[in-house]
Amino acid sequence: MPKIGYVGTREDAKTYNMRATCRIHYLYLSIRAITSAVPLLLPQVKTEYRSFAVPSLPEPPLPQPVTQTGDNMSSSIKESKSMESASPDLEKHALEGHGVDDKIETLNVLDPDAPPSALDRASFWGRSLALSAALERKVGIEARGIQRVPEDQRPDRPSGNLWIWLAANCVLTTFGIGILGPSLFFLGLGDSMLTIFFTNVATCVLPAYMATFGPKLGLRQMTSARFSWGWHGAKVVALLNCVACVGWSAITTIAAAQTLRVVANDTISDAAGVVIVAIITLALCMLGYKYVHIYEKWSWIPTAITFFILLGCAAKEFVNVPMGIGQAEASNVLSFMGVIFGFVAGWVSFASDYNVYQPAETPAWKTFAWTYAGLIFPLVLIQWLGAAVMCVAGGVAPSNDAWTAAFAADELGGLLGAVLIPVVGNFGKFCMVLLVLSVVANNIINVYSMGLSISVIHVWLAKVPRLIWPIVITAIYIPIAIAGANSFSTSLEDFMNVLGYWLSIFVVVVLLEHFIFRKGDFACYQAAETWNRQDRTPVGIAALVAFLFGALGTAMGMAQVWYIGKIGALVGGAANPFGGDIGFELAGAFAGIVYVPARYLEIKFIGR
Repeated sequence: MPKIGYVGTREDAKTYNMRATCRIHYLYLSIRAITSAVPLLLPQVKTEYRSFAVPSLPEPPLPQPVTQTGDNMSSSIKESKSMESASPDLEKHALEGHGVDDKIETLNVLDPDAPPSALDRASFWGRSLALSAALERKVGIEARGIQRVPEDQRPDRPSGNLWIWLAANCVLTTFGIGILGPSLFFLGLGDSMLTIFFTNVATCVLPAYMATFGPKLGLRQMTSARFSWGWHGAKVVALLNCVACVGWSAITTIAAAQTLRVVANDTISDAAGVVIVAIITLALCMLGYKYVHIYEKWSWIPTAITFFILLGCAAKEFVNVPMGIGQAEASNVLSFMGVIFGFVAGWVSFASDYNVYQPAETPAWKTFAWTYAGLIFPLVLIQWLGAAVMCVAGGVAPSNDAWTAAFAADELGGLLGAVLIPVVGNFGKFCMVLLVLSVVANNIINVYSMGLSISVIHVWLAKVPRLIWPIVITAIYIPIAIAGANSFSTSLEDFMNVLGYWLSIFVVVVLLEHFIFRKGDFACYQAAETWNRQDRTPVGIAALVAFLFGALGTAMGMAQVWYIGKIGALVGGAANPFGGDIGFELAGAFAGIVYVPARYLEIKFIGR
């Protein structure tokens, strides 16, 4: 029987079959399992999916020997050219998201609004993408990847920005950031709270403004980065964003696992807790944009109530630890600022992923205001609570030995148990379980957005259906979280600082491009026509040069346990041998100083 799905000569069929054998094996098995199982569970989808069946094609006739006279030679040449012109169409439809024109790769991942051609439907990837589209139509499981969302498909309201960021930050990990001021940097209550307030007030401006790119351009954050970082530069930052998402997912899962182990009186290991939280997150991430927003809209409410209960249980123990003075105090404040900046700026690289379905005419100030409100309130209030509790349990002058011992034994989970369980008994354990589940609201953002970032890195990665990536990502961060489960505070500090370094460079480049070279006008992007054209986006040389200089600034200003830069050491001086971390400030400054002249030169000599 002939192979279903090829068109042309036998040589064309051989080429087509060779491409089919080069599939990645584990992705093949994953998607194969889904294509087999889901239609059995969802009869409606099964019917929809079968409607894509392709009728068998007749066996093409064998070529007959022909004497090459002048006339029939001309005819054969025309036929050959016709076959050659049809060959690129074999892949053109299936891979949008990475192409431009005849000269540059033009491949199309999936247009959920246009069913694939008969030839594409016959291929394995075509069937998988068709199934994804059917799932979206029938049960709302998102199929769209990095493609731009057309203006006529944006029903969401601007207030959705409030709920998504309120839920993502009203979580256990935000409390964990607050405890670092007293526990790692030996700050008092007043200086911890002031550092938390002013750093958050300033830093929340960045993700709030980056969120305005979503409705205006209709693009995910890493896709819109092509307009500033260039076609290949966007691949670099997308890769860095993937690393950040994996690390952040691991850190938040560690916090949840430690807390769950304390609730279960050590009958559940950290490894088991990591797996439980990761699986819950995975289930929601696979459903996509619509269900993520539904979950985030309501999940913050029980978490907020739990934090109020925690406040009531701990308030009678609060003490006002006086703030320090001198160079040591200043360097510790700067280092704590770096941690907070890394936490808040972590949302910059996917802020617009969650409002691309909002109308393009949405006023930018509304998007900014709703996003800023969703960020600032949980960040400041919950971090304040963490700092207040930690001033009792550790830092400069701990005043409750039981809390101190619990934190030393089980870190964040032990501290929560010491505060809640003696006061409200087993109900305190229930509250701790709610805090564990709050981590899911945070991890959903990381896992979902990483799947989109992967699609920007390479054309073949974009070909994989979106719902496969959460499975792959979860399989990556679970072992990392298990390996680091015994060192939450140290891991959190190190990761937040490193995250802040590269995000400082990223956001400086994007904003300078927007305000200086595009005059702050989203119309200058012409996103509908240019987002997927390599010849209409910057080359990215200026951005990559700025990145290298920003990395130099980071190396000079950072102050970590494993490395202290020259300027970072000077900030600490003799009073603080650990230095003061100003890595993210120098990273952004160095990148900004270099980017503007480099971009002018890039435009002058390259023209785009």
